[in-house]
Amino acid sequence: MATVDLLCVFVRAAAERLLVAERLVLAFPQLFGSALEGCDLAYRVPARTLVVVVRFAEGAFSPAIRDRLAFWAARAGGRASMLTGIPERDRAAFRASFAGCELKASAVAPAALFSTAARFFEDAGAPPSRRRVEGGRPALAMDVGGPGWEGATYRADTRLLFVAAPIAPPEGDELVLAVRVPGAPRPVEGRARVVGVRRAEDAAPGKAAGYTLEIAPTPPALCAALAEHVPVPTGGNTRIAPRFAVKAPIKIQPVAPPATLGDAPAGPGAAPPAPRATIEYATGEELKADFVENLSNGGAFVRTPNPAPVGATVALELKLPSGDDLVTQAIVTFANANGMGVKFKLDEAAEEILSNAIAQISARPRRALVVDDDALQRRMLADALADRGFEVLIAADGSEGLRVLSEELLALDLLLTDIRMPCMDGESFVRLIRDAGGELDLAIVAVTARIGEGEERKLAQAGADAVLDKALGPELIAQAADAVVERKRLVRGRG
Repeated sequence: MATVDLLCVFVRAAAERLLVAERLVLAFPQLFGSALEGCDLAYRVPARTLVVVVRFAEGAFSPAIRDRLAFWAARAGGRASMLTGIPERDRAAFRASFAGCELKASAVAPAALFSTAARFFEDAGAPPSRRRVEGGRPALAMDVGGPGWEGATYRADTRLLFVAAPIAPPEGDELVLAVRVPGAPRPVEGRARVVGVRRAEDAAPGKAAGYTLEIAPTPPALCAALAEHVPVPTGGNTRIAPRFAVKAPIKIQPVAPPATLGDAPAGPGAAPPAPRATIEYATGEELKADFVENLSNGGAFVRTPNPAPVGATVALELKLPSGDDLVTQAIVTFANANGMGVKFKLDEAAEEILSNAIAQISARPRRALVVDDDALQRRMLADALADRGFEVLIAADGSEGLRVLSEELLALDLLLTDIRMPCMDGESFVRLIRDAGGELDLAIVAVTARIGEGEERKLAQAGADAVLDKALGPELIAQAADAVVERKRLVRGRG
């Protein structure tokens, strides 16, 4: 039987990232029903890359299936693309790459997916004690008014929630929501239906690409929280988000005067190289805010004392928090004393990278990193934070924690670290993050089995926001750490 094959790729798929990807794979039978023919799974160990080929019956495949997979893969930190229809040369290269993976499970039928995935993901590094649910459906986890809510609006009278994002679930899909409400100990579960999608090609100033959810009337606490914490749409072309945050975190490389730019022309009559303007986003929130205001409309604003003239071509570089650098040609559309506005169009590969990054950021749950050399304590703390609506990453010591921090696409909201660990003690770890990493907004909570004399003061001087005794137990530690995150958020909001 002829099939349509789609490809999902998850990079840096280790620890919690690997578990998130596994949960998505286990949800495939629920997401796609009888259209799902089967899957191929592969894992490249040194690169920590997970590859999943999702195979659909040709007669049952539809654009809605493609959009559904793209959306949920992006939310899980992966990228989905069509495999069917690409040139044979590219397919041959993919098959060779797939065959070179150390771990493989081919032609896995939907009925065998749960059992086969258990062995496969454990061989890839997933702990045998992890939570696994057969027949589950992925939940859209959100933190009301928290990270990634730039551009979100809510109308209480119609219960319509708009989420700005370049990748959307298909219209008509019913979604399970797990929404963290400020002040609530655990996320509130609800349901919603996708009633509208504004695609990137239909975006306009003040009208970012995104999707509209009709929120179910129950539970009423969810609707009340949305009404309290999410802005009402203003209509027209009014800005949804400020062009620049108050602390101006977006770094701009000014455009130099044409005479000083680049190398000399290659020969007589050759055009000089185009000026290069770089916008560097330090965190996912900064990227999302600029997406709502500018990027979703194919535009950007570059602050510079030397703007190029209107109509000039510049090389625009977007440096993403993931480490990806996107470079494209842009045309200057206006210039003033503060800089210049440019219009651009990314190629397909760059557009996919940017879209997936922003889709994962949009209205996301809060994220925490738990660092502890005791595996049991690490897992109990991670579970307690997950119960409070956090997406949790884990590390066994300070060195591994630094690696996780350095390669994360999205900004972390909380670091929960043990004080006494091998390789690097908690005080040194906290100081390094605050001083060298410049992580001023990150909530840092230190935990220990015994607090020595003067230790709390030293940790506070190093940059810890709180020091907690492990005797409190995982649930109370998670509650206290949650309160620290909220306190820092309120301070930033007043800044």
